[in-house]
Amino acid sequence: SKNYINISFIILSILLKYGVKHHNISKLFIMKIVSKLLILSALIATIYSCQEAPKMIGGFKYETTKKGGEVAKVGEYAYVAITIKDQNDSILQEMTKGPNMPMFKIPANPIVGAQANPIQDLAAVLGVGGKATIFMPVDSLNNLPANIMAMDYITYNMEITKVETEEEYQAEIQRIKDEQEAAQKEVIEVINADLEIFKVGTSDLIMTTPEGLKYIMHDEGNGAQGEAGKLALVDYYGVFLDGEMFDNSYRSGRPFQFTVGRQEAISGWDLAIPLLKEGGNATIYVPYTLAYGEAGRPPVIPVKTDLVFHVALRTVK
Repeated sequence: SKNYINISFIILSILLKYGVKHHNISKLFIMKIVSKLLILSALIATIYSCQEAPKMIGGFKYETTKKGGEVAKVGEYAYVAITIKDQNDSILQEMTKGPNMPMFKIPANPIVGAQANPIQDLAAVLGVGGKATIFMPVDSLNNLPANIMAMDYITYNMEITKVETEEEYQAEIQRIKDEQEAAQKEVIEVINADLEIFKVGTSDLIMTTPEGLKYIMHDEGNGAQGEAGKLALVDYYGVFLDGEMFDNSYRSGRPFQFTVGRQEAISGWDLAIPLLKEGGNATIYVPYTLAYGEAGRPPVIPVKTDLVFHVALRTVK
């Protein structure tokens, strides 16, 4: 707009110099032209100064980066792939596939107040294939690492991957349940056989770490290594030495998620998971000193109890 005003004055100078000088253009005519030019310049300046207000949803700024197709209706389920990044665009967490990917049932009315969820709100309007970025101020979030708290915001980068009706969703749940039951049955057979091997204790299949963790490797896997500092998603089946099951991930249909080497699980797991790559599985014998110690974890885990797990490393991030 400043350039346009400058051009107006240049035109004025030319008209005054040549038009008036040769008596073929009146001063009044020139002033009318300049007046109109100045009005147009002011209008352009106003347009440029009016920046588009940021789009807001659930109290958070967002940008739509790609328009989607089919939009989830009320009562339907939208599956949302999410990648969380810091303000420098470094990936903090990915929830983009498998059981780790969030799913939202679209409510009749958006939730408001403290329970408002901007991701769910956008899932109701984006459509399949649609993408958006939500900017989350770090002071609106809890339990963030110190290096993230020093930033202004993090971003939730989301994409609607599919939409399901209630009938399709229930069919999907049943399919997953059937798969989990089949997998659990297979794991039970493996862990019962390995229990007998551990009880005898002389098989060449048994490996032992310097810390005293025993394990039988069934498949090392061929994906990313489950090394310390990585986020690992693990399917597991845990039993006492008599074969009684005390816990497993197959009941929920979702792998257990933890950061390796940060004491978010028992020490035996921090030692065992780095032995595997994605797709790998093993049976591990965890002495109580690497499990829940002398105190146990009443009422489920008795005092000084050794545990046996079958672990399958599904994903490493």
